[in-house]
Amino acid sequence: MMAGSWLGRVVVCASLWSRVAAHTTFAANTSWALSNPNSSLVVGGTVPGGVYTDLLKANVLTSDVYYRYNDLDYRWVSEQNWTYSTTLTASQDLVDQERVALVFQGLDTAAQVLLNGELVGTSDNMFVRYVFDVKEHLQTSEDNTLEVMFESPVEYAARQYEAQAADYVVPPKCVDPAFKGVCHANHIRKMQASFSWDWGPAFPNMGIWKDWNLVGWNSLLVRDVFFSATPASPLPTVPDHDLRPSWIVTVKVWCDAAFESGNVTGSVNITLGNLIATTEPSVATVEHYEALLAFTFTLEEGQVEMWWPNGYGGQPLYQLTIQWTDEDDSETSSKSVRVGFRTIELNQDFVDATDETKGRHFRVRVNNVTMFMKGSNWIPAHVLPEAVTPQYTRYLLQSAADTHQNCMRVWGGGIYETDAFYEIADELGILIWQDFMFACSMYPVNEMFLDAVRAEVTTQVRRLQHHVSILLWAGNNENESALRDNWYGTSSDFEQYKADYIVLYVDTIRNITQTLDATRPFAVSSPSNGIESEAEGYIAQFPSNTLYGDVHYYNYLSDAWIGENTPRTRFASEYGFQSWPSFRTLQEVTIEEDWSSDSPMMYHRQHHPGGQEELALQIGLHMHLPPQDGTLKVFQDYLYLGQVHQAMAIKTETEFYRRGMSEVAENGEGYTSGALYWQLNDIWQGASWASIEYGGRWKMLHYYSKKFFSPMIVSLYRENDDLKVYIVSDLTEEVLDVTLSIDLYRYDQRDKVNSYNKSLNVAAAEANLVATVKLLQDLEMNTLCQQGIYDQEDVCFVVSRLISAADGSPAAPDNFLLLGKPKDAYIPHATVKVESISGPFTTVKSNRTFTVKLTNDAISLFVWLEVDEDGVFSDNGFLMTEPEVDITFYSLKDTTADALQSSITVKSLTDTYKGETVVGVGAKTVMEHSFHPNDIKNILFV
Repeated sequence: MMAGSWLGRVVVCASLWSRVAAHTTFAANTSWALSNPNSSLVVGGTVPGGVYTDLLKANVLTSDVYYRYNDLDYRWVSEQNWTYSTTLTASQDLVDQERVALVFQGLDTAAQVLLNGELVGTSDNMFVRYVFDVKEHLQTSEDNTLEVMFESPVEYAARQYEAQAADYVVPPKCVDPAFKGVCHANHIRKMQASFSWDWGPAFPNMGIWKDWNLVGWNSLLVRDVFFSATPASPLPTVPDHDLRPSWIVTVKVWCDAAFESGNVTGSVNITLGNLIATTEPSVATVEHYEALLAFTFTLEEGQVEMWWPNGYGGQPLYQLTIQWTDEDDSETSSKSVRVGFRTIELNQDFVDATDETKGRHFRVRVNNVTMFMKGSNWIPAHVLPEAVTPQYTRYLLQSAADTHQNCMRVWGGGIYETDAFYEIADELGILIWQDFMFACSMYPVNEMFLDAVRAEVTTQVRRLQHHVSILLWAGNNENESALRDNWYGTSSDFEQYKADYIVLYVDTIRNITQTLDATRPFAVSSPSNGIESEAEGYIAQFPSNTLYGDVHYYNYLSDAWIGENTPRTRFASEYGFQSWPSFRTLQEVTIEEDWSSDSPMMYHRQHHPGGQEELALQIGLHMHLPPQDGTLKVFQDYLYLGQVHQAMAIKTETEFYRRGMSEVAENGEGYTSGALYWQLNDIWQGASWASIEYGGRWKMLHYYSKKFFSPMIVSLYRENDDLKVYIVSDLTEEVLDVTLSIDLYRYDQRDKVNSYNKSLNVAAAEANLVATVKLLQDLEMNTLCQQGIYDQEDVCFVVSRLISAADGSPAAPDNFLLLGKPKDAYIPHATVKVESISGPFTTVKSNRTFTVKLTNDAISLFVWLEVDEDGVFSDNGFLMTEPEVDITFYSLKDTTADALQSSITVKSLTDTYKGETVVGVGAKTVMEHSFHPNDIKNILFV
């Protein structure tokens, strides 16, 4: 098939309405062709889009990119050059404009742009907006040929690496072999994770991945809008949601000019909701085809409401519209954005002004209120950006907001997210910790690379600055730690790499960012010691010092359900544990021969070095890990147990961080002010740290996060024979007259066997030790938890409840602490059944809400429900002490109770036991297959 048969025509003509300056063609109106270098393969192209997606649509790639080994089998696509081409029809009116340009919001990545066979521009950065002047190359014709010729990113990155290596090597040379990836991602300004990561595949894409247009104009085109608002007087330190202070507002407008330099006269009309409508005469000074217009005005008290993070108040947003009109009223250009009113501060005061050795705070203040940041880390939702819809983005962010998250870190190895992402975060009150896209590598600082970075930072800060949700900018992910700790052998020339680091992140990225946006904090790296790292020349001796800044912490070898080695850090910006997705999700891209934990496919999908062995070790510390016998049940049990482990481990660690928000140790450790677990979402169906599976199913961890991130929690941990009971509250007001109950249960009895009760008031915005319960005296565990040769903690567990005395409602979610390890415990087999499903009925969360009635015949651990239908349960993975419980299912699509009944499954921990459970005096739980966790041969799959 010849390329010409795919070429479409775009008619570009001047509007007859004289007030419209831009004569524009958008990609949606254009037919494109995609071809390989010799045109032996020509298919239809989609813009915005990418090569992999187009080859899938054309059935050149015959199965989903994520199916089985396609990340390897389709690698050839990224190793070739590809060209997108189309034809344009341009009118004389367009060609007569002062300036005519092709504007690409995003080209992925190394490309040449040709119009009528003439080179009009090149790209080398996925994250830059490109403007290519084409007036002299554009013909008044129906046959203007536009070609965007992409070079293989694999070949481009390798070529750049070799050129740099002729001077000195900028490592790493390649990713860990376990990643099954592509080398030299740090030498191309592209999604770093598209070359693979330890949770995702390598698909180095190419394409016109964002909107484009052809435009002609004579004066100015409004491009980006800067917005800042400062209270005219100090705000109180306690939230006052009735407060509507006066604000001093600054608006800046960056414009593309039709000429290189000089002055242009016109007027700017500014509207802010229904509050402000003003027209300002303006004379703009143009330099290098760019003009900046700036305006300041005051909003009086009572005119606007303040914006608050999720859980602290509402998120009112106001439409800000800027319209430029030229001097003779012949053309206009405008842009609208939504803005909010709030203040942001990253407080790094000394913890103890009299003893600076105790370190500095690292706490967020919004509207002058100190807040604990609860949230997660965000990675690209698909390795092909064009595959992510605004609807899926909203679903993921709403899932975060529904679990009380108020902060999310956009990780520095992905992409600067879509406009929709930040708009939704604005709406939901999710603060965005925004990394720049540099991760786990050293980077070049040659002039060509720095030029690309300058354009990137300028593009993204100007594009995103107005979003009220953006909390701070961070220069990179883990590169300070990588350099100081010699991850890539940089100690051999440390001073060279340190100098490069400062040139890139301090002299370039930080300086540009702070010049463009002085309204927000800037962190040079994450993790980092913040101000202390800067004082140590930007590369601290120990970048994860718990007395400063933020920390990334991972430990896959110690007991994660105890967490005794967890650092008492100021801010935990990354921590996590792996699990696999559910069988329903994994089944979409695998076949029967893959359904074993030690199958080649499972090892192929496990990109974390040693991940299979570490996960088996962690499961085996607390639960019986059934050896793989090739049955589907055992494989499904393995997936379930991995999710139990992950949920319990992150629950333990997050509660530890939340308990530390008000405590400080003698050495200064403590005052933890944030917990962002790694990670919210998945990029594909594989082993990862995510709490939401690829496609949207909540893992057990995400259900647990709804509880451990609740505004108020009861947190329990054991210290010898004492049970320490904390109440943590993010609420900004004291809660009066609640009753705390600590109930002691036996696994083999339905009713609690003892209880400790206490009435108290809960302090606002604090974590407090409210009780030390003596297990042996207060709960009489030594007498009530006897059973043959079993240890007391293997017979009993505790459940906490916090009840409002006023109306008997829960003031916090119930919580539990297993005093021993389930694999050693005296646990009868529990049969959990779905007794009935009723509905649908309408609730606030869904018009298709169902009630699932569960029954059991014994206390049940980690009760887990799954259905084929898309939706979310009100609770899952829970401890079921009652004989009957109602769980709500919020369906995302039309379905029926019968359809749910036909697909729903339920299991609890003892369903994973292969042998019979023997209950009786002097009997241990007998497993047909059991092992000791110290016997490494039995807990590893190799």
